[in-house]
Amino acid sequence: PRLRRQRGSFGDRATRMSADETALAAANLGFYRALEARSLSAMDLVWAHSEDASCVHPGWHRLDGWDEIRRSWQNIFASSRPWTVACVDVRLEVQGDIGWVRCVEVMRPFGATEEDEPARMQATNVFVRDETQWRMIHHHASASPDESGEDEDEQIN
Repeated sequence: PRLRRQRGSFGDRATRMSADETALAAANLGFYRALEARSLSAMDLVWAHSEDASCVHPGWHRLDGWDEIRRSWQNIFASSRPWTVACVDVRLEVQGDIGWVRCVEVMRPFGATEEDEPARMQATNVFVRDETQWRMIHHHASASPDESGEDEDEQIN
């Protein structure tokens, strides 16, 4: 198994991907397109409709099962303003019928200026392959320090 690393956006990839990796990257992109479009019907197509599915939104407790996750997206889409989403520092891995993507989500509300700092989230997305495609089984996003690293002054260890 080879670790694939991608700098920049999805289209800025210097290395070649296998067919499985390409399909996984497409599934991950589908998730972010659904998020940016605030489309519950698109989320329905991306996620595994399973009690095994789980999701951790920034600052939330873990949500278990597709029904609970779907309700969370419905509430988020209804109560937030539109945004753009980009993924940077994307890394993906495929092991059999499981694939995972780690990235930094960069979210900017519509109408924001270049001077406005976007929200940055560290994200991990886990997918399982069913008979036809990759389906998201887990999403975890948490706040990330800003790109400048100014929030990284505190030593952890």
